[in-house]
Amino acid sequence: MTAVREHAGPTGAAAVEGLCQAAALSREYGERHGTLHPQVWQALEKSVLTRAALPAHCGGLQWPVPDILQAVRQVAAADPAAGWVAAIHAPAGAFLSRLSPDAARELAGDRPVLAGSSLPAGSTEQHGATVRLRGRWPLVTGAPAMTLAALAAPAAGPGQTMATRWWLVPRQKLTVEDDWDAVGLRGSASHTVACDTDVPLAHSISLTEQPAIEAPLYRYPLYGLMAGCIAAVAQATADRALAAFTTLAATIRTRHTAGTLAEQPLAQAAFARAHGRLQAATALLDSATAAAWSSALAGEVPAKERALVRSACCQMAEAAADVCRELFDAAGTAAIHRAAGLEGCWRDSVTISRHALVATRGRQLVGAHHLTATAAGDL
Repeated sequence: MTAVREHAGPTGAAAVEGLCQAAALSREYGERHGTLHPQVWQALEKSVLTRAALPAHCGGLQWPVPDILQAVRQVAAADPAAGWVAAIHAPAGAFLSRLSPDAARELAGDRPVLAGSSLPAGSTEQHGATVRLRGRWPLVTGAPAMTLAALAAPAAGPGQTMATRWWLVPRQKLTVEDDWDAVGLRGSASHTVACDTDVPLAHSISLTEQPAIEAPLYRYPLYGLMAGCIAAVAQATADRALAAFTTLAATIRTRHTAGTLAEQPLAQAAFARAHGRLQAATALLDSATAAAWSSALAGEVPAKERALVRSACCQMAEAAADVCRELFDAAGTAAIHRAAGLEGCWRDSVTISRHALVATRGRQLVGAHHLTATAAGDL
């Protein structure tokens, strides 16, 4: 294994202020065009965020996990679609920690931006030290900025048992289909990509294998890091919904009762319920992340802590969607206007909650761990 030291320097929200400013100014562009503004893509590519989890020998920064999540949350607060893109690109650099240093440097180039798809939609046909990778992978977030894609497809392992591996493919070998048209996170440009190309076996990884680098960031469960970034966007979305409801409730008057919406008992109860649920989900996510990161700093992260991280991420995604829906309903007719901000939060939170890492599959893995102790590798 290669041992490296963690990078010292600005991390978290302070390191992405420029990206956040660009994203906030151009939020409406993404809603209307289904992709981030060109200036936001440029700011993302130039920001340190795409190098946050990248190995140091590839020019990466190897930030602590809490700082990666904080930065993603900050970008999502500025613009949910930009935050979603950040949630994919920021942790993806850790994929290269599973490769040999030489292979990782070869693929990384000067400034890598990684995206990918966890759906094993492709096929592989091995020819010696390479495979022919064919397929179409949907929902590759941030496709316009990527220089390298990690695409899931099954391959024969030891004993010819088929298992999913991730194949790292340079952008020039991919075709990007401009087909993103979703209800939420409109600017994230989560397009379909396709390829029919040879990929060296040395350019594939399994997320359950040990990394080639000995460092706390890479001892932290990679699935948990990616799910944590998704949960960070969900948290920021629910925070925006609470803020939007507070502003709206202070000015809107209901038709059949006296006073503003903020003075109505039903609205007050709905807000308190939503606020409390988000606070509970945040407390669980923060404590689970802190415990797992502490273990990663000291050595191995136990299976029970991996399971708790995944569970906390699922809880956050579900809580955020419920919070946004409850506040949208509590605001009545006023919520349907885009200017109020609540309908956008509702659309984004629903879209976030559908991601495989925080949806039913994530919960199923946690339940399998507790009931059968067989799913720890995928946590």
